[in-house]
Amino acid sequence: MANELYIEVTPQDEKIAFLQDKRLTEFYQEKKGKNVVVGDIFVGTVRKILPGNNAAFVNIGLDKDAFIHYSDLGPNIKSFSKFSRTGFQGGLTGNGLEKFQFEPETLKTGNISEVLKRNQQILVQVLKEPISSKGPRVTAEITIAGSYCILIPFYDHVNISKKIIERTERNRLKALVHTLKPDNFGIVVRTAAQNVGEDILKKDLEELIMRWTSMVKLLKTSNSGDKVLGEPSFSVSVVRDYLSMDLSAIYTNDSENYKSLEKYFQNSQSPALSALKIHKGNVSLFEHFGINKQLKTSFGKTVSFSGGAYLVIEHTEALHVIDVNSGSNHNRENSQEENALQINTEAAREIARQVKLRDMGGIIVIDFIDIKDNNHKKKILTELTLAMKSDRASHTILPMSKFCLIQLTRERVRPETNIVTEEKCPMCKGTGFVTSSQNIEDDIEASIKYLAQSLNLKKVKLFTHPFISAYFKKGILSKRFKWKINHNINVSLTADPSLHYGEFHIFDDHDEEIKL
Repeated sequence: MANELYIEVTPQDEKIAFLQDKRLTEFYQEKKGKNVVVGDIFVGTVRKILPGNNAAFVNIGLDKDAFIHYSDLGPNIKSFSKFSRTGFQGGLTGNGLEKFQFEPETLKTGNISEVLKRNQQILVQVLKEPISSKGPRVTAEITIAGSYCILIPFYDHVNISKKIIERTERNRLKALVHTLKPDNFGIVVRTAAQNVGEDILKKDLEELIMRWTSMVKLLKTSNSGDKVLGEPSFSVSVVRDYLSMDLSAIYTNDSENYKSLEKYFQNSQSPALSALKIHKGNVSLFEHFGINKQLKTSFGKTVSFSGGAYLVIEHTEALHVIDVNSGSNHNRENSQEENALQINTEAAREIARQVKLRDMGGIIVIDFIDIKDNNHKKKILTELTLAMKSDRASHTILPMSKFCLIQLTRERVRPETNIVTEEKCPMCKGTGFVTSSQNIEDDIEASIKYLAQSLNLKKVKLFTHPFISAYFKKGILSKRFKWKINHNINVSLTADPSLHYGEFHIFDDHDEEIKL
């Protein structure tokens, strides 16, 4: 399977498309000038304690306060609060954890008011970006992600990615990382680290420790709302998560973006460097590789997927609803049950693609075509589960109900991706009403009169819809003839089928359009 990444940078935003066998499966879009992204670490001030919700609101310098739940504080929150307080006072040296005295761990059933106080300053990391009217969700369990490892301060364990299955490789990585990591730091070894040598892993860990140490140095001069550690560029943070895949091509249209990725691949000694390419040309990157077309056909309310079958995707405040429709997709040789099974299994694969592509989160209810056989229902559930297996967002799929409904819950960390696939009608401007034919005639008549009397033009060319052109030419004493008699102006009429009913253009004798 060919895996390809396409990165298009514009003055307004940065877009990344992930294609498998030339088919769009994931899409990311980041607006320029955003104040916060997932992974950023801020100095926050506890604004309000919510004992009933066992949570708190934290000011990190945004319009909306961030939300933190007790479960997001972690068992070492007392040690972390002490660490933060000491750092703000300038009492930390090095990485801050070399000789740090830990406090007792907290209980999972504890109360947030026991560990956080109003106006207390604390370091927090963004878990979820602001969505709709809600502020970001943050955590006090900080992690710093690298190409091959994830650094977790205040822990001391080493975990290996579950996707690394071979036992000897797991044991090798675990023993190796144990010898490389500093005390009081936990490590999660990512899938991309499989079969990677000691030198590369050591360099990756050193880079993570260096980033953490630079953040520690900033604490003594930082104020509430300051970002003390940010994620790398948007492109690097997304591409980093695909390093475990065999990327055959990484295209970008921006030279600065190309240099940033090139430097990152060189530092991490990633084989993805050979796949990095820059796109040049008058046609945009997404247009050249047909990605814009795939975006337009994948983000509408109605999505076709096979032989006339289609999905209807509706979004509400609380949930998403996906309805499976057969359309003209049916095989006369098969029974109704067999046709429904075939369409539903194909729909399950397309639904998994749509959920990842749009980054849908929360509750998703899927209404499949009715089937009666319980074994068929299990097949559809299995197909959906397999199709969702590649989704990196945590999700839960419930069994199909007797009404052929499947409920899917999925974590959302960014606002849902939405591409506008409808265009405003150029005739009615989205109102549903068009200018009457009488008004169109009056507009053209007034324009001709103005050109003849005010600009003293003697000859113009008028391009209109064929119906309007035919109307002005009709009869011996046509409208065009009357313009010549009344205003002493010769109007050359041309019917243009590409124009809308109420659209017209007037050109002078030098074929330059006259703007009125």
